[in-house]
Amino acid sequence: MSERQTRSSRHLQPSRNKKLDKLLNVLIGIVVILIIITATFVFKWQDDAGKAEKNEPKQEQKNDKENVKEKPSKEQKNDESAQEEKSAKEGSTDGTQTSERDATTESTSDNPIVDKVITNKNWEPTPTTQTGQHVSSYDGKSVDWAEKVATVTAVTGIEKDNMIIWRMGNNGSANSAIATVSTKDKTKMYRVSMEWVDNEGWTPVKLEQLKTLNGAY
Repeated sequence: MSERQTRSSRHLQPSRNKKLDKLLNVLIGIVVILIIITATFVFKWQDDAGKAEKNEPKQEQKNDKENVKEKPSKEQKNDESAQEEKSAKEGSTDGTQTSERDATTESTSDNPIVDKVITNKNWEPTPTTQTGQHVSSYDGKSVDWAEKVATVTAVTGIEKDNMIIWRMGNNGSANSAIATVSTKDKTKMYRVSMEWVDNEGWTPVKLEQLKTLNGAY
């Protein structure tokens, strides 16, 4: 090889090296960019996955809370059932009271000692324990007497231990009776007319609220 060719070859070699270096740099740059893009994608995917995992328990917890609200506990159901039963009973009681009020009639009397006369078509007989043919009794120790007193208590609201019986007697027939009673302090005074219903018991038919006991028996 001549000296001229050797010099030319030496002159071209650095130029080729520079091109090769430049190409390598470009390739390295591309690889770096790809690595950055890949890393960014991976990190973003991991971040999204982490957020999804965090959100999932919250969603489950929210669903659990909703399920708790939608499905009350056994105790809550029992409480609600008890309240409904109580409301039903109260409603029934109120209905009965309303019915009784509607059936109650109050009127005045020509008798000056009577404040008002009360009747109610819904008054029920006092349940009797007597069997066979009924015989009205005014013996204070008899069952019939006790059932008369129970009838008076039911219609007047005066309990036996707070009641004075001024008179209990026949009211015109064997199956009718009349009682004049008051509270022990005499703030409430009544006269009760009642009739016997076979196999059922004594039934109040008229309640007179009295102004005074004078002339009431």
